[in-house]
Amino acid sequence: MRRFNLILALAALLLLMAACEGPLASPDTPTPETSVLPALPTAQTYLDAWQEEDYEAMYGLLSSSAQEGITEEEFVWVHESVMEEATVLAHRLEMGEVVEGEAAAQGHFTLTLDTTLLGTVQVDNELPLIWEDVGWRVDWSPEVIFPSLSADNVVYLHRLTSSRANIYDRNGQPLATEGSMVTVGVVPQEIEDENRLLAELSRILNMSWNDIQSTYTAPGMQPHWFVPIADISFQASLTHADVLNSLPGVMLQEKPIRTYPHGDLAAHILGYMGEIDQEELAVLEGQGYVEGDVIGKAGLEKWGETYLAGRRGGLLTIVTPDGELVDTIVEYPATQSRSIYSTIDVELQRVAEEALEDHRGAVVALNPNNGEILAMATNPRYDPNLVTWGRSETSRWEALLADAGRPLLNRATQGQYPSGSVFKVVTAAAALEGAGFPPYTTIDCTGSWAGLGPGWIKYDWLRTGHGTMDFRSAIVRSCDVFFWEMGLRLNSIDVDLLPSYSHHFGFGELTGLDAIDESAGLVPDPEWKEEFFTGVGNPFWVPGDAVNLAVGQGDLLTTPLQVANMMAAIANGGTLYQPHLVMRISGTPHEEEQVFTSSERGQVPISEANLQVIRDGLDRVTSGEGGTARYAFEGAAFTSAGKTGTAETAEEKPHAWFAGYAPVEAPQIVVAVVVENSGEGSVFAAPICRQVMEAFFFGPPPPEPAEGE
Repeated sequence: MRRFNLILALAALLLLMAACEGPLASPDTPTPETSVLPALPTAQTYLDAWQEEDYEAMYGLLSSSAQEGITEEEFVWVHESVMEEATVLAHRLEMGEVVEGEAAAQGHFTLTLDTTLLGTVQVDNELPLIWEDVGWRVDWSPEVIFPSLSADNVVYLHRLTSSRANIYDRNGQPLATEGSMVTVGVVPQEIEDENRLLAELSRILNMSWNDIQSTYTAPGMQPHWFVPIADISFQASLTHADVLNSLPGVMLQEKPIRTYPHGDLAAHILGYMGEIDQEELAVLEGQGYVEGDVIGKAGLEKWGETYLAGRRGGLLTIVTPDGELVDTIVEYPATQSRSIYSTIDVELQRVAEEALEDHRGAVVALNPNNGEILAMATNPRYDPNLVTWGRSETSRWEALLADAGRPLLNRATQGQYPSGSVFKVVTAAAALEGAGFPPYTTIDCTGSWAGLGPGWIKYDWLRTGHGTMDFRSAIVRSCDVFFWEMGLRLNSIDVDLLPSYSHHFGFGELTGLDAIDESAGLVPDPEWKEEFFTGVGNPFWVPGDAVNLAVGQGDLLTTPLQVANMMAAIANGGTLYQPHLVMRISGTPHEEEQVFTSSERGQVPISEANLQVIRDGLDRVTSGEGGTARYAFEGAAFTSAGKTGTAETAEEKPHAWFAGYAPVEAPQIVVAVVVENSGEGSVFAAPICRQVMEAFFFGPPPPEPAEGE
């Protein structure tokens, strides 16, 4: 709207100039018998001032008749408005030959414009000069800017954009596409029966009579204007077509809008669209974006904005005030947009989301051999169709922001939790490799442990005790006593040993995931504690800190994605990959397809022999006697390995965890699950992992028959 008003104002100004008395280019100036000064210096001075945008100096060089036709303020405004409309970033002027007559001269020059949308534009033009008593002066008119820009015409930029490209899953199933929305508007002067119009629009748009009427009668609205009232879906426009088309004064305008065919499925991966804000505009203005443009605001929509939108182009024209084309200065076509193919399997994503049911939590499924994310579910969710610009309402956003369930939070990458016993895998690696404990090291578990002193007795989850435990059996039964003791021993060897192994497995650091915002979590260590607690608590690292860390408690915070990545390193032999969501970007006739490959973050410092000790324990968790997830995987048609976790929280119920991989012989999938404040990991998280793995190997279960079938 601001550009439209600018053009109207420019047109009005130029028409006013045309109506002024006396032609600008033909002054009635006395002709001297001989010019004592050449015209070139004046022409060069004028162009130099133009180069520096010194409009005051330029105006001072205009002929008297030119100055009579336009004020200095109007002169400045015309130049700045034209340059703004043409998206000019910088301009250059080069003087050519000056041809002199007795009282007039023509200076040939070249104007080069570096623009946002149109590339580099070069215009050859002429600078008319006439002789006056004070010397040579520029006989200015709008043609000096562009040859066809007369006082009757205006500069208008038709912005060219490509249709926004689609987002697909790994198998080519559409996840985000271009759809249609219909704007229902009113042209006030064409209304015949206002009461009927208000009644029907109120029913169709679910708006009050007053809200509709006040929109098209607002101050400044002109009777002949099209006034938008509300947007409806394309299908709704067809449903109500007969009524809408029968109402004089009602007009419909179709426009493209982003559509998410699966509703809230994978919403946190895809993101949503919204109107560009000032901060974003400051970054994207150089790419041709303007106020009112709609861009990706989150997820793949935001990450892939450049690909999905393509590069904007433009058609710079000279038009009459009525919009008739007079001349085309330059055309710069828009660059074709490119679709994103994600690593997500939409059917596996659906299973993961449905498996969470109404629980708050998250599921991450990835390929342990390359870091590709196959599914990333979080609950609660939101429907991007309802918050995408053009359909969103303030009330919807307010409801989402006020929702205690925090549906806008991607718990898979931003949820930060103590991991509970899942972390015992890291403790085992630090003890076996970092401290050199042999696999057959045993600790007797009686159900309680007083390693921190008689005043700090801790009780195992199995109060009767597990008996004599080694590394394998302690993983299988998730023996707290064994790992408390290991945490204490590791701390006595080196206070940084367990924290450093935590970082080796990717905890306390961003995974480097593309497209999606993530949290780094926290691995507590002596340096962190001293910095964080100085002045607010005990800043000194104590053995109890290491003991808590050894079982995934205390100040440790992890994300489900980090846990999945850790388990993937165990499954694939020690490689920590950078997880990714983008598989490829489609090609165009001018650009090759862009394929994203796996990227290694590093190798976990652990030998194959010690890895196998941990794997043996994880294998028996789901299938061995006493395995904490044995019942959850009983009867499964595939082999699996994993670790349960039950993380204590400030709430009454703990977080349930499970992370595992399958098949054991050659892992193809890793799944990490957290279910907030639900109970034990073996009961609430492990069954969800099994559902996702079964869907991966055998496809999603058939839909349940409708009632009565």
